[in-house]
Amino acid sequence: MSDLAVPVVLLVLGAVLLTVGAEAFAEHVTAAASKLRVSVLALGVLLAGAEPEEAVTAMLASGQGHPELAAGDAIGANLVILTLTVGLAALFTRLPVSRRVIEYAVAAAVAGALTVIFLWNGVMSRLEGALLVLAYVVGVVWVWRRERQPPMIGELAELSDGVLPVQGTDEDDESSRPLLLVLLGLLGMVAGGFLAVSGAEGLVDVFDVSESVIGLTVLGLATSAEMIALVWAAHRRGVSEVVVAGVVGAVAYNATVSVGLGALVSPLAIGGGSSVIVIGGVTAVLPLLLFAGRPTGRFPRTLGVVLVAAYFLCMVWLFWG
Repeated sequence: MSDLAVPVVLLVLGAVLLTVGAEAFAEHVTAAASKLRVSVLALGVLLAGAEPEEAVTAMLASGQGHPELAAGDAIGANLVILTLTVGLAALFTRLPVSRRVIEYAVAAAVAGALTVIFLWNGVMSRLEGALLVLAYVVGVVWVWRRERQPPMIGELAELSDGVLPVQGTDEDDESSRPLLLVLLGLLGMVAGGFLAVSGAEGLVDVFDVSESVIGLTVLGLATSAEMIALVWAAHRRGVSEVVVAGVVGAVAYNATVSVGLGALVSPLAIGGGSSVIVIGGVTAVLPLLLFAGRPTGRFPRTLGVVLVAAYFLCMVWLFWG
């Protein structure tokens, strides 16, 4: 029992630090959102979808010589987001599915497929990692250009956890608080990622399973806690569109930036036939399930039940299959 307690405590502490650090890291961006004339959908894709904690964890795992944890964390987080997060959201709120959301879901599926192609031979090189990061940058430019329009302040206020600052004041322009929050947030993510990776290493020995399994399951769930929390926050505030946009944005981010940066630190040698590749293929297809919501404009609740059940079936297969 003591052998299990230490890794679990490290994972929990790591998840807490990752979530708190990511919130602090993004706070200044959210505060500045009132000055960015973009739609709320774009903010959901680009801001709620940004997963810096996943990227930090992947880089740390890769740099410490754990490529399966690095790739498994990013793809495992996508599995959590596309099954557990979307499924629970569909059960507790009405998820709107617009034509634009479908287009971004297709883009996320393409990003996931590209990652699987690069991992197919069991190794992702630094060049392939760089191409994934570049693909995300191109995607950000695409979203920004097509979504740029005057947003409603009310929508932005719903997106933010706090009150947005008033524009044009000397106090806001001269304040160093946002920069401090970014630095503290980054420090929190680095510390949280280190603890999460350390805890995951311990669980590999305790459960006697591969690093890819731990990365896809426990580590992926721990580092994607923020997206699960987003479901409840959006439900309370009645901005379900942010959940859907955040989901497709996070999936694209993890499949490109998180995996790509991990490969840039050190090539991801996960081995051919790895479960990471199998789950990567599954998560590349799952965004297309949003097409099921187009006839009514809402994601079906029955499909939400199927997704939650699918997540737990995947866990059983990974641990005991």
